Amino acid sequence: MPTPARVAVVPKEKGLLSIVEVVLPDPLPHEVVIKQFSSGVCHSQLHQIHNPRETPVVLGHESTGVVIAKGSHVSHVKEGDSVMVTWVPRNKADNPQPTRPATLKLPDGTTAVSQNVFTWADKTIADEQYVVRIPDDTAKDVTSVIACAVITGAGAVLYTAGVKKGESVAVFGVGGGGTLRNCRSEGGGRRPDYRRGSG
Repeated sequence: MPTPARVAVVPKEKGLLSIVEVVLPDPLPHEVVIKQFSSGVCHSQLHQIHNPRETPVVLGHESTGVVIAKGSHVSHVKEGDSVMVTWVPRNKADNPQPTRPATLKLPDGTTAVSQNVFTWADKTIADEQYVVRIPDDTAKDVTSVIACAVITGAGAVLYTAGVKKGESVAVFGVGGGGTLRNCRSEGGGRRPDYRRGSG
């Protein structure tokens, strides 16, 4: 059954972000429809809003929600499951099915595109690879940042900086809180030292 939704859309031409009422289609075999509780706001969306584009764009790539419908081939989640939506495929190496970025038919007949997913909406539809099951008792109001900010912070600490247990780390300009938390865990439990800049 198609699902009514309210979605933030950036127009093709330079202009204001608008909230558009749309109808999400029934999910294809490898898609999931999610009612969202919270969505992160990332600097990436500023690039999408301010950069030139060839089509309307739907925004957001991290959220927490609950599954309200799923395609016939989706087996890792079911209706009623708590989930996160992320821009990173959850199991790409073991899944031969190519992922599909979400697109959305708008009331004016145009099609809005996404960078894999869109989460600035009350409901979204996404390829199953971008939907991750989480425990039902997970906080729904603050955990959306795990789907981008925390995993990006963890990647920066573990792979880019290569922080080892017991090392000291200086972090300048922290977003999402993920980087400091990961420095603490990788740095042998040392407490982060928060300092304000003098400028």
